[in-house]
Amino acid sequence: MNTDNNGQAVRGLNQIISIARDGHGIYARAVAGVQVTDPTLSALMMRMAASKTKVVTEVTTLVRRAGGQPALHGTLGGHVRGGFGWFGAVLGDAGIQYVSESHAAEARLVRAMEATVHHHALSGQARRTLGNLLRETRLCWDDMRQQLATLRERDP
Repeated sequence: MNTDNNGQAVRGLNQIISIARDGHGIYARAVAGVQVTDPTLSALMMRMAASKTKVVTEVTTLVRRAGGQPALHGTLGGHVRGGFGWFGAVLGDAGIQYVSESHAAEARLVRAMEATVHHHALSGQARRTLGNLLRETRLCWDDMRQQLATLRERDP
């Protein structure tokens, strides 16, 4: 395995970790923001947060197996989006804002996973693990898309 290729694979995996951390942060804020007003949405957000924790944990293991140092933080863009998301939640419908932000985070995570899953420097086991996580993340993305449509229909 070429060291440059291995480094590229680790960078891709670390990007996934960072984006998943961004998503987890969104879900944590959402749970706190809607737990009293919308317990059903809060429960969905808790399930999504658990899914992002799973991604971070499993991809961290892949990075370590590849000899890399796992990312410890989210992305700068995710941090900035989080600030704007908070502002939007305060001024508008918090549920729609959180779900919209979550939907976009899931889309970013799916794209990062798709870009990395077939990297030739990844082991077969790493590809399978990442492929399974990608399928689960696509389902989360679909859940957020459906929830967003439901909330928009409800909002006159």
